[in-house]
Amino acid sequence: KVEYNGGVTNLSAIRNLAYDPDPAVRKSAYEAELACYDKIKDSVAFALNSIKLQVINECQVRGYASPLDKALYQSRMKRETLEALLGAMDEYMPKFWQYLRAKAKALGYENGLPWYELFAPMGKSDKKYTTQDAKDYLLNIFGGFDSQLHDMVERAFDEAWIDFYPRNGKVGGAFDCGVPSARQSRVLTNFDGAFGDIVTLAHELGHAFHDQQVFTHPLICQEYSMPVAETASTFNECVVMAAAIGDAADDAEKLALIESQLSDATQVICDIYSRFRFEREVFQRREQEFLNSDTLCDIMLRAQKASYGDGLDETVLHPYMWVCKSHYYGSTYYNFPYAFGALFARGLYAQYEKEGAAFVPKYKQLLYTTTVASAEDTAKVAGIDLTDKNFWRGALDIIAKQIDTFCALVEKA
Repeated sequence: KVEYNGGVTNLSAIRNLAYDPDPAVRKSAYEAELACYDKIKDSVAFALNSIKLQVINECQVRGYASPLDKALYQSRMKRETLEALLGAMDEYMPKFWQYLRAKAKALGYENGLPWYELFAPMGKSDKKYTTQDAKDYLLNIFGGFDSQLHDMVERAFDEAWIDFYPRNGKVGGAFDCGVPSARQSRVLTNFDGAFGDIVTLAHELGHAFHDQQVFTHPLICQEYSMPVAETASTFNECVVMAAAIGDAADDAEKLALIESQLSDATQVICDIYSRFRFEREVFQRREQEFLNSDTLCDIMLRAQKASYGDGLDETVLHPYMWVCKSHYYGSTYYNFPYAFGALFARGLYAQYEKEGAAFVPKYKQLLYTTTVASAEDTAKVAGIDLTDKNFWRGALDIIAKQIDTFCALVEKA
C-alpha cells in the first residue's frame, strides 16, 4: 500500500506515474514510492539475506564455483561471453551518461537527471490507434520482412490469440505463452491505443514467432535459456521502431520515438549493470555477514553511481531498488540476460540491414537452434562470435548513433 495525495493506492499505480507529463506528479510519486519501501525494508532485508545464503549453500553442495557460475551454466553461456558483453558495456557507458545529461539539460536540470525524471516523456506523439490499426501497421511492416512472420501475426489477430484490453482482475504488463499442443501462442497485453502498445504487440508476437520456430523440436527440447529468450521479441521491436522513426511526421514525433527507445535501452544497459553489481557484492559479502537494510541501500547506491556515472543527480537516486525488483528473490543473476538479449537482437538487426533478405533464413535457423545449443553455438548460426567484444560494440554503436541524433534534436528544439 502506498499513501499518496491523501489516499491509498498500490505500488504498480504509483510507479506508472513516472511516465506522467507533469513533473510535479513524477516527483511526488517517487517520494511516495520511497516512503512505502521504508516501511517494509527490514523484513525484506531478512528475506533477501536468507535467499542469498541458501543459494550460496546450494552452490557449495552442488559443486558450483559461485552463484554466477551456476547462473551461467543454467544460461548455457560461457563466462568469456559475459566478460565480453560487460566489457563492451563499460566502454559505452559514457555515451549513455551523455544522453542522460542532455535529457537533464532539456528538462532544466544542471547536475544530471534526477531519478524520478528517467521516464519523463519528451517530444510529442499523441496519436491513438485501434487494434485494427495495430494489425494493419504490423502486417505492413512484417510483410516486408518475412511471409511466415506476416502470416502468423495475421492469424494471431484473426484467430483471437491476443487478450488486448485491461479489465478488473487482469494482471498488468504483457506476456506470451506458447501452446505446443496446438502449435499456437497466447498473448496478453493491456492495449490503450498508444504507439507504445503497438511496439508491445510486436515484442510479444516476436516471442510467438520464436515459439513457431521451436515447436518442430520434441517437447522436451522446446525451452530456451534466459539470455536468448528476448532475441525475437527485441528484433521485432527493432524492425518496427526503425520503420516508425523513418516515417516520423516531424522532429517532435521523431524525438518522442527515439527518446522512448533510449529510455528503454538505458534500463537494459545502465540499470541492469547496477543490478548486476549489487547482486555480485551481496553474494560476495553474505557468506560472512548479515546485510541489514541500511547496508543494502548503501550497496545499491554505490552500484547506481558506478553504472549511471554523472548522467544522474547523485543526490536523487533510488536506494530501494533491491526492494522494488522481484528478480533478486527468484532466479540468481536474473539481470545480465536482459542486456544480452537487447544487444544480441540489435546486433542481429544490424546484420539484417547489411544482408537483407538473405539474412532471414539464417535468422529463423538461429531461433530454431536456441533450445538445443549453447548461446555461443546458437550465435554461430549467424556467423557471430559472442566472446568477441567487437560484436557487442557493434550493437552498442547502434544505440550510440541514436544518442547522437537525440542530442542534436534536443539542441535544435
